[in-house]
Amino acid sequence: MKNVKYLLLAATLGLSSQVQAAPGCSAANLNGSYVLYQNSVALANLHTGRCEITVLNGVVGGSCAFTTTQSGVITPGFAGPVSGTATMNTDCSAVAQLDFSPAPNVTVQSFFDLQFTPDKQSFIGQWTNNFGLLGTSAGTRFSPFLPSTPAK
Repeated sequence: MKNVKYLLLAATLGLSSQVQAAPGCSAANLNGSYVLYQNSVALANLHTGRCEITVLNGVVGGSCAFTTTQSGVITPGFAGPVSGTATMNTDCSAVAQLDFSPAPNVTVQSFFDLQFTPDKQSFIGQWTNNFGLLGTSAGTRFSPFLPSTPAK
C-alpha cells in the first residue's frame, strides 16, 4: 500500500510538470507576415480595412486600404503605409499599435487588443484609435511569397 501511495504521488507530480510545460507564447512567436481585416462599429465613421503587415522583433510595417460607408455608399478611403509596434504575452494575447497618416499633419493611432489561437496562426480582437472610434479585427499569417489579393 505504501508503494502505491509513492507511485500515485510520483505520477501526480509528473503530470503537473507536463501541464506546466505546455507551450505558451513568446515575442518570437509574433514574428511573421499577416493579413488582417478590421471594421469600425462607430456610426460616426463606418469603415472596413484590409492590411498586410510584417512583424519583426516588435516592429510593424506594411500597408492598409480602407473603404468608408456614407449613406449606404461604399467609397475608397485611405490606402498607404502603416507602421507601429506589437508585443506578445505568454498567454498568447497581443497588443499592437498601428499608425498611418491619411492627410498632412494628421496621424491615426490605432490600438489593438488581440488573442491568438493556440497554434499562433490567427487572431481575433478589438481596436480603438486616438479619434475615439472602435471596432473589431481578425487576421491570419500568410506567406508574402504566395499569390494573394493585395490591399487596394
